[in-house]
Amino acid sequence: MIKKIIFLAFLLPFFALAQKGTLNGKIKDHATNEPVIGAYVYISDDYRSKAQLDGSYSIQNLPYGKYELRISMFSYDTLFTTITINAPVVIKDFSMGDTQEMEEVEVIGQLAVDRKTPVAVTRISAKQITEELGSQELPMILNSTPGVHATQQGGGDGDARISIRGFNQRNIGVMIDGVPVNDMENGAVYWSNWFGLDQITNQIQVQRGLGATKLAMPSVGGTMNIITQPTGGKREIKVNQEYGSGNFLRTSLSYKSGKLKNGWGVLFSGSYKQGDGWVDGLSTRGAFYYLKIQKKVGKHLISLSGFGAPQEHAQRTYNQPIEYWDSEYARNQGIEVAADAVNIDNGIRSNQHFGYITNSNGDRVQKAERRNYYHKPQITLKDFWKVNKKLSISNMVYMSIGRGGGERLKNSSGILYDEEGHVDWDQIIENNQEVKLFGTIVPSVDPSHHPTLLKSSQVITSAVNNHMWVGGVSQFDYKLNDNWEISGGLDYRYYKGEHYTELTDLLGGNYWINSNDQNASTNMKKVGDKVGWQPYHNYRDALVQWGGAFGQVEYNKGRWSSFVNLSTVINGYKGIDYHQKREIHLADTILYIGGQDVVKYEGEYYHPDHPDLKYNQTDWKLLAGFTAKAGANFNITEKMNIFVNAGYLSRTPQFSNVINSEDNQFFEEILNENILAFEAGYGFRSKKFSANVNGYYTMWQNKPFPFGVSVPDPNDPTEFVRANVNGMDALHMGIEFDAVYKVFKKLSLEGMVSIGDWTWQSSEQINVVGQIFEFDAKGVHVGDAAQSTFAGAIRFEPLPSLYIKAGYTHFARYFSDFDPFSLSVASGNGGKESWQIPDYGMLSIHTGYRFKFEKSSLVLRGNVFNALNTLYISDARNNQNGSGFDATSSGVFFGQGIRVNFSLGFEF
Repeated sequence: MIKKIIFLAFLLPFFALAQKGTLNGKIKDHATNEPVIGAYVYISDDYRSKAQLDGSYSIQNLPYGKYELRISMFSYDTLFTTITINAPVVIKDFSMGDTQEMEEVEVIGQLAVDRKTPVAVTRISAKQITEELGSQELPMILNSTPGVHATQQGGGDGDARISIRGFNQRNIGVMIDGVPVNDMENGAVYWSNWFGLDQITNQIQVQRGLGATKLAMPSVGGTMNIITQPTGGKREIKVNQEYGSGNFLRTSLSYKSGKLKNGWGVLFSGSYKQGDGWVDGLSTRGAFYYLKIQKKVGKHLISLSGFGAPQEHAQRTYNQPIEYWDSEYARNQGIEVAADAVNIDNGIRSNQHFGYITNSNGDRVQKAERRNYYHKPQITLKDFWKVNKKLSISNMVYMSIGRGGGERLKNSSGILYDEEGHVDWDQIIENNQEVKLFGTIVPSVDPSHHPTLLKSSQVITSAVNNHMWVGGVSQFDYKLNDNWEISGGLDYRYYKGEHYTELTDLLGGNYWINSNDQNASTNMKKVGDKVGWQPYHNYRDALVQWGGAFGQVEYNKGRWSSFVNLSTVINGYKGIDYHQKREIHLADTILYIGGQDVVKYEGEYYHPDHPDLKYNQTDWKLLAGFTAKAGANFNITEKMNIFVNAGYLSRTPQFSNVINSEDNQFFEEILNENILAFEAGYGFRSKKFSANVNGYYTMWQNKPFPFGVSVPDPNDPTEFVRANVNGMDALHMGIEFDAVYKVFKKLSLEGMVSIGDWTWQSSEQINVVGQIFEFDAKGVHVGDAAQSTFAGAIRFEPLPSLYIKAGYTHFARYFSDFDPFSLSVASGNGGKESWQIPDYGMLSIHTGYRFKFEKSSLVLRGNVFNALNTLYISDARNNQNGSGFDATSSGVFFGQGIRVNFSLGFEF
């Protein structure tokens, strides 16, 4: 008996050691409560795991005992903790990013939270951007997102455009770290200004519809929020070299400090690019810089960031008839093309906006006739104050300084071309220096202006669009109790846009005659002078002020979450014109004095140097708007949820529909646009399969005609005024579906279906300042974006460090862009559909391999875009070559063919 007891006592430690358990759990983001896919859970090389699609991880066969556990993930601070395995199954969930820095992102970035915020949302991760973007413009990676359509238009680097649910990017709210960046005059977004952001982007969140953004935004189609990386997490240095089609070269360097001593943190990135362009003559050159410095001071997190992307790139701006590019494609669309027709089959890479010029060394160098150049640095200072567990206050001020414009030859119809169809710069210069007079070649001298200087007849001018923009957002968030939270704040913006046409190149001459500036002392213009040949070329300032207030109440209890948001805005508009004659306001009249005028009135002489002269300017016009929206989410189970939201937006008009750029006068009939939106959706989440489906209904009432129409002045029929044509309505509705299925650990499938029905809804007579407009657009489909899109992708990791992804996106029911007011009853065009562009699809392939070393990695990546070299029309506009509402009348751009991008990166 004693021997048995001793024997059992001897075996007990071995039984204990033989006991093993499994560690299970989920890794979620503290700010968004979303799974942190790919988080690395590590005990030792034998016991480790990665978080799956739903954030779950599992480490099996762990002997009972205590362990030091490390959880790490790109852009998060590494989490260290101790766990005890003392049962067959131990469940431990972890929250990453539970820091003040991540909370700041949640509050200021205004991000939607999965299974909580009741909106349709898509998130593009930093990993996806790194693997799939390949130095394209940011919108291009969103083409497989429900409701999104992006194209590269003429093919210039940075000239991409994006539509969401059929609304163009002037009606999409775009933010970078919570700072609005839509142009304050017309709502446009110019993606060439944001080159390089992909290097430091943590995620792109696209909220479709009115969204859950607290600020008053032009979010008719949706909101696109670009969130940059935090300075926390582990220290990282990345160097990357890319090469792509069109001799594209890009070198990038990024540095993230991680959390330093005394609460400091630094994030830096820089890039340089150059290339010849896939389209002939579309060269590009640009740089990018970004610096963020953060410091934690007590309960405050202070952040200063600045970035910019000085760049210049050639452009292709003219849509052309289909046969101009490809006559066989045109014939397949039913277009009659004669066998001996001229100016056909130029090829889809053709570009009429460039040529070659002989420089001072006698070399022939390429020169673009259309060139965009711009630099828009933006500086932001933030203070996030965590007062206590219930209250946080954030204050943010920002400044944007834009300088640049777009060059072109003044007289497009007078451009000379050589035998190869390129701009003949040498001949243009020769014509500016010499003229034929009675059969003799003589210098181009005009004695009426100057006896010896050469007068240019063809020059290059630049449409300059400078701006100064300052703004600030102040916001508080207060948690009343476990269920209720309120937030509110103020939003102020001041914008000054400076617009003029500048003479940039005399092309061999010494001066150019131009009389657009009525305040100038001479009409002889030299390089740097402000010129123009249309009233809207006048040197003018556009002043915009924006004052907004917003408030939101959120309720969360159990499976329910909901919100109600109200915001209001006062928009101010003012115009100043420096080229119209200046004014003196007397008691009984107004005198207009030009730069070469002397006016005598009641015995007194008024001249250009009179101290009382003032430039032509409007008063301030103030218009008010508001947004009201609400939504609710219900988590049916741990896997399923449903949501619904509704909203109404009374949107103040854009500056271009308030003040006429031709005469600096207010439009007639200025009214707000009104948008009513409903949306409902369902979500499903499991370890292997996730899916979303939603439907939307958006009615846009009183959509204005861009820049209005010119109608006779009812007070003076000999004069014309600009007026808005109000009453045009559009209905956008549809369904969207996206899903991800993880077949097994290394293989996943993705799919998306988006079917829209976007139509104009107006058929009526409209009275505009006494003029009757009768049109019929009822049921006619909205153009400029594919109404049906389908996408599928497969991603496979045959080896731990190797991935291969192939994705195919199909675009259908794509109607060419057109002017709905052209559907006038009088012309017989009432109710006509726009020409439908042929359906097309594109295949992209992405692959990469990571060579891992002890403390560094070497990463190889490759991307192939339009891998099948599909021939397709990417952009079209009806009735550019007639009025047939068909393929023959349409001007088009073809999309780019097969393109490649390779990169070699080193990370340590």
